Amino acid sequence: MKMTMRNVCGALVGLSLAACGPALEEEQGTSQQEASLEAGCTALGASISSHSCLHSNNPADHLSVTATSGLTGSTPSINSSHKQYDVTLPSGATGTVKFRPATAGSWAFFRTQGNTLTVKDGATTLSPALTHGISVSGCGLVTVTVYDLTSTTTDYQVDLGTASGNLVGVVAERVEDYRVRYYQDADNDTWGNSSVSVLTACVPPADYITQRYDCNDANASINPSATEITGNSVDENCNGSLTN
Repeated sequence: MKMTMRNVCGALVGLSLAACGPALEEEQGTSQQEASLEAGCTALGASISSHSCLHSNNPADHLSVTATSGLTGSTPSINSSHKQYDVTLPSGATGTVKFRPATAGSWAFFRTQGNTLTVKDGATTLSPALTHGISVSGCGLVTVTVYDLTSTTTDYQVDLGTASGNLVGVVAERVEDYRVRYYQDADNDTWGNSSVSVLTACVPPADYITQRYDCNDANASINPSATEITGNSVDENCNGSLTN
């Protein structure tokens, strides 16, 4: 196959984006990047959980802070993403830290213990968008709670419930940064329909996969990995040719 200069440049750009962090699909506009957690999301997907575990497992990404009893002038902040804050709590009691998001959106607070995490905006207690346990092999993070945080100038109060040993690790990541595009695979041939997709950081709907380019998603014998049968006027391997 002959590779054009345009294809070469596109490949280089793709590699560059991949090296810099989560890639954004062309279909993802500004409004999608800033949106709250989408309706129907019941659990975060593997992309953000695995990324958070990388930081949890890397000692160089750990920062230690001591929570206060309630919000005070010395309450520490846990603002940095891509870090695990090892938070020492008051003995047998709830501890308070602060969080100011760099970007508005849905923020996931992963933790190394199943203790509670409550976010307050002044006197208002916010409702979590999502909370559930997680299990990633070799990772100490066990639970996550997601809040939609709309202000980048507010120091949100984060109350961490009692934890064994009065110590809990917290990793905060912006959910929208880990969205993945999934394509409908209606015929279950492991190739998705490029025209039907969802962009989400959550667990995708049933029969949605990351691989696309199926030219007939109603026939499992037609997909890019199929063997072309000549003379039947059907493009089995979706390459645009009826002869190869």
